[in-house]
Amino acid sequence: MKIYLLLVTCVFTNLMIGQKSIVMLNPIDTLLNRDAKNELSLQIGEKDMVFLGESEHHIGSDFLAKTEFVKFLVLEHGYKNIAFEGDFFALYNTNDKNFLFPFWSKSKQCKALFNFLKDQKVTIWGFDNQFSMGYSFHNFSPQLFSFLNENNITYEKKFKDFVDIVCKRGPELEKELSKNDIKYLVENINLILQADIVKQNKLWYQFLQSFQSNILQDTTSKLKAYEIRDNQMASNLQFVAEKLEKQKIIVWAANAHISKMKEEFMDGKIMGAEFLGQTNRKTFHVAFAPIKMPYRKMSFIETQVKQKNNLLNLLPDITGNSIIFSSLISKEYPELKNTKFVGMFGMGNTEFNYFKHFDALVFIGNGEKVSY
Repeated sequence: MKIYLLLVTCVFTNLMIGQKSIVMLNPIDTLLNRDAKNELSLQIGEKDMVFLGESEHHIGSDFLAKTEFVKFLVLEHGYKNIAFEGDFFALYNTNDKNFLFPFWSKSKQCKALFNFLKDQKVTIWGFDNQFSMGYSFHNFSPQLFSFLNENNITYEKKFKDFVDIVCKRGPELEKELSKNDIKYLVENINLILQADIVKQNKLWYQFLQSFQSNILQDTTSKLKAYEIRDNQMASNLQFVAEKLEKQKIIVWAANAHISKMKEEFMDGKIMGAEFLGQTNRKTFHVAFAPIKMPYRKMSFIETQVKQKNNLLNLLPDITGNSIIFSSLISKEYPELKNTKFVGMFGMGNTEFNYFKHFDALVFIGNGEKVSY
């Protein structure tokens, strides 16, 4: 009898997990069912920024799933702004989706997203320090020197020439600029940033800081470059958040950049944690990942499911779509609160506590690569 009661209790507990902290979702084109929406509404009720991650920028199924979250946030919670891991300068000036990276702006999986954003009059912003499309490469230098001239801020011809080279060469700027040239360029930007009239113009102060960080990022080691970029993305996002004071914002970026934590294994991809240290915004962070992919053998997936330190081991069904709510699973299973797992969320093979890094984890059973 005691054994029977124990078995019943175990089964009941697992069912409770399925009903509360782990919710099975609909097919991807109508992903969020009422159970998921109800819990999401409870958890984001007091929030004014929701971060939506993606495992890799080439995973089209992540885009499709995120689109369903965007629809929910816009239609049921009044979000009217979306900030992408995209060109800060270009998108601040244009709010045009065509200046986003092509894997978003041109992909089949994001077509419905951008049609929806247009229909609902949702404004597009960016916070990446990198120049990603033609607008910034062609317009940053003319607009910068127009601003400097209008405000009688002096500069040497060499400085303008070097800025033009950066805008022409992008990440390959070192093919034309020496280390001394780059040092000169960075130092002169610092001098301009110290001018009172520039400090008073918050927009150009931010643009110049972002431009300078891009130069530093492109001329340093890869590991240091990640940290430079993420620190500046956090600053740019905070700038956008301050401009949109009291307005709700959706943030669209990679999982690694939206994590709430800063840990050594992340190799400087710490934008989320840096942003939280700068802002008074109330945020909610959702990571996305596919399970089955064309390049992933089922035998590999089945092996992962059997491993207790793998997030897939927690799922009642790996063929469908599901969401884990971190706060709920930590309450129902306190022993998981500090447990480290491996996952398929594009953050390497390191074990870490996903439930501290993200507020929710979305699993897409049948993933697909981006297509055009």
